[in-house]
Amino acid sequence: MTEISNVARLSEPLKFAYWVPNVSGGLVVSTIEQRTGWDFEYNKKLARIAENSGFEYALTQTRYAASYGADKQHEATSFSLALLAATERLKVISAVHPGMWHPGVLAKYIITADHISNGRAAVNIVSGWLKDEFTNFGLEWLEHDERYVRTEEFIKVLR
Repeated sequence: MTEISNVARLSEPLKFAYWVPNVSGGLVVSTIEQRTGWDFEYNKKLARIAENSGFEYALTQTRYAASYGADKQHEATSFSLALLAATERLKVISAVHPGMWHPGVLAKYIITADHISNGRAAVNIVSGWLKDEFTNFGLEWLEHDERYVRTEEFIKVLR
């Protein structure tokens, strides 16, 4: 990167995102009781507050099995679509696991969500770390390096 492009990049305004609490128990690993809701009405309120406060992005996490004390969770892509419908400017990024989705099906879903939201839908591809999320669905569990190979192939097909 050239010095000029570094200076130009540093002059760009800082962008803010928040992590959508679409799971019960909040977003921290703690035995302290959390006051964060995970229901849609609470999240819709947060999304609108974030949007009106200058946040540009929200990241909806993906969970298919309970972990770190969260025993309830909403599916990320459909929850993200609902947040997009409830806001006007906020860009919502849905985290997804390769292996849980066929890339062609996800591509069609995200293109549709992006069209409905006037260009505000995005995805965060995560390779996955919780073995139970895959094996409980009867899916093959891949070791670390194999998961990243699958992720690379998934992104190529998704594009």
